[in-house]
Amino acid sequence: MKKQIPTLLATMIGAALYSQQSFADDLMSQCMLGVPSYNRPLVSGDTNSLPVTINSDSAKGNYPNDAVFTGNVDVQQGNSRLRADEMQLHQRQQDGQTTPVRTVDALGNVHYDDNQVILKGPKAWSNLNTKDTNVWNGDYQMVGRQGRGVADQMKLRGDNRYTILENGSFTSCLPGSNSWSVVGSEVIQDRQEEVAEIWNARFKLGNVPVFYSPYLQLPIGDRRRSGFLIPNAKYGSNNGFEFMLPYYWNIAPQADATITPHYMSKRGLQLQNEFRYLTVFGAGLMELDYLPSDKQYDNDKAVRSISQDASSNRWLFYWQHAGVYEQHWRFNANYTKVSDPYYFNDLDSKYYSSTDGYATQKFSFGYADTNWDATLSTKDFQVFGTTDSTNVYRAMPQLDLNLYQNDIGPFDGRIYAQAVKFTNVNSKMPEATRLHIEPTLNLPLSNGWASLDTEAKFLATHYQQDNIERYNNNQISGIDSTGNRLDDSVNRTLPQFKVDGRLVFERNMNWEEGYTQTLEPRVQYLYIPYRNQSNIYPYDSTLLQTDYTGLFRDRTYSGLDRIASANEVSTGLTTRIYDNDLVERFNVSVGQIYSFTPSRTGVNQTSDEDDTGSLIWAGDTYWKISDRWGARGGLQYDTRLDNVAQGNAILEYRQDADRMVQLSYRYSSPEYVAQALNNSSLLTNPIYKNGISQVGATASWPIADAWSLVGGYYYDTRNSRPAEQLVGLQYSSCCYAIRLGYERKINGWENNDSKYDNQISFNIELRGLSSNYGLGTNEMLRQGIIPYQRAF
Repeated sequence: MKKQIPTLLATMIGAALYSQQSFADDLMSQCMLGVPSYNRPLVSGDTNSLPVTINSDSAKGNYPNDAVFTGNVDVQQGNSRLRADEMQLHQRQQDGQTTPVRTVDALGNVHYDDNQVILKGPKAWSNLNTKDTNVWNGDYQMVGRQGRGVADQMKLRGDNRYTILENGSFTSCLPGSNSWSVVGSEVIQDRQEEVAEIWNARFKLGNVPVFYSPYLQLPIGDRRRSGFLIPNAKYGSNNGFEFMLPYYWNIAPQADATITPHYMSKRGLQLQNEFRYLTVFGAGLMELDYLPSDKQYDNDKAVRSISQDASSNRWLFYWQHAGVYEQHWRFNANYTKVSDPYYFNDLDSKYYSSTDGYATQKFSFGYADTNWDATLSTKDFQVFGTTDSTNVYRAMPQLDLNLYQNDIGPFDGRIYAQAVKFTNVNSKMPEATRLHIEPTLNLPLSNGWASLDTEAKFLATHYQQDNIERYNNNQISGIDSTGNRLDDSVNRTLPQFKVDGRLVFERNMNWEEGYTQTLEPRVQYLYIPYRNQSNIYPYDSTLLQTDYTGLFRDRTYSGLDRIASANEVSTGLTTRIYDNDLVERFNVSVGQIYSFTPSRTGVNQTSDEDDTGSLIWAGDTYWKISDRWGARGGLQYDTRLDNVAQGNAILEYRQDADRMVQLSYRYSSPEYVAQALNNSSLLTNPIYKNGISQVGATASWPIADAWSLVGGYYYDTRNSRPAEQLVGLQYSSCCYAIRLGYERKINGWENNDSKYDNQISFNIELRGLSSNYGLGTNEMLRQGIIPYQRAF
């Protein structure tokens, strides 16, 4: 059969198959009520060996060659059935054939049906041996799925694989509705390939032709096929009018691609290319976007102090890969590079946003066996600010090694070792080579209601630091002075001792039959002696968030450059409630860190005074109020900052995937933000000086039988301005869906104030070509810069 690449006209038709929206069971059920189903028992076997059953009011013939049946004639063979007012049966023995050829001519109210299609017309012919069937001047309806039409002549060929229409039409609308249709001089539906091919195609809205193509394809099933996907149009203050037309290319069973021409009236035509693959070395995705001669970027060069000679060609390359080869080798890649620092401010990307500040470029490969593993990696960054004012460290390269040996008597043993070379994107910053080894001996004891883990470590680290003269001179002159000087060569050794004990008490609750409550106290003692680390630069160390789980970490900072001394006890208490199906309905945890001596690294402390006693309180809770209501939240109080460091709360009502309302709040104090980013100057930065305090509401709800509404609103209470506003409205029917959306979001910082981008989007989708009947709620919720996350 003729195979051709689908034309642009397939955009409005073939899109529905590849929609990414969620199911809407109610709409799907309503649509399927108008679709005929096959309700006879399925028969399998060779068609020619199956018996033919004929019923009629009267019959006459010349046995065995010819017969005429009249009055309510009903012919059945296997899964096929042919009914008419009159039928003529012809049987002829062909030379050299053992089986006679049996054909039927049907006249008057002809009705043919099987488990795939229904054909109706005034006249028909059928070959009972091959199932080839012709129906003239009739209509057809697909069985078990949407799809129908009319034709001057309809043919079934290839053992019912093909339906061929002469001067025929196709639509997925239910009977009684002709909102859209495609008509052509010849239409061939291939059930095995799940595709329809149409020649001289005219796309019609109602009875009005609006588009013509000499040839097009459209999918009629869920099988992957090359073709155009759902087009998308929107208007925004940043890019003007935008139109996207994705084309899906089914390259091979292990590879496919999506190629998207993306027109922006203020910038030009961008070509987005997403390639996906699966090999023996793993699965991956590559994205290459290219926008030649960005008009708006040229206009912004003067405002952004960019040289007029700088290229206006904008591009992005992204590669993500993860895989395991022969159960031992591990390969991973996460690489992003763009043409210029303003790329993510100007152009949307699902891989990064303008708030990240840099693009990560990380590669790693490793080998893992039963008792050891090794990983060699590199980590680089493309920074979007000026490198002279940036402090971002690269690990080029880094080697990590783990050795495991369990059952050393009652102990478990482990040795962790690392070698890494640090360089900075800013050539004026210090660099270093770091060697580290960390043997650990653990004694785990546990039974059904208690556990006690005793752990001892020895941490030995060597630093060879380079390019430190400028840093040390700044300390002397008072520029960026912290009073700390770096040394060329540093050796640091630290022992660490930890004991972590847990208990689990359980009881049946009297006030609710079948409910169980647990009480889980936990106590951990941690000792790390003090070592002055002021002569070591913090290459990869940042302050870790101290939520309830973080109370029981053995590190205050990430990385290895800052290992704070500790002589402290962490205590916590958790209680959980399970229903009779062992579903957790409620939990609450509260804990604190009590320090006997100040936690120090030799660098700037949290406050001028050494702090002991109760330092940090943290708690979190989760409550599944009912099957539809849920809440969760967390709070951290830092006595050294003398304020609530962080907090968050979520209350959600969820009836199903398309009906939910969520209220949320999140908070971080400005002191905590400055401490976490290790930069007290941020307290005067207009972006960070007020911390984070945002209250938000997100909702999605079908507001009528065919209408669904999505909305999101986040308000920054500290800066007294909206952080994001989103509203989307979709109309869904069995025949088509239309979506209209509006979004206003922060897209950068300009003149010490937030810069907003306003966007209006429009989508249209033709329904019934696949099993997707989504109301579009998930798609609309995902497009926000503060994405929706379920509370339960």
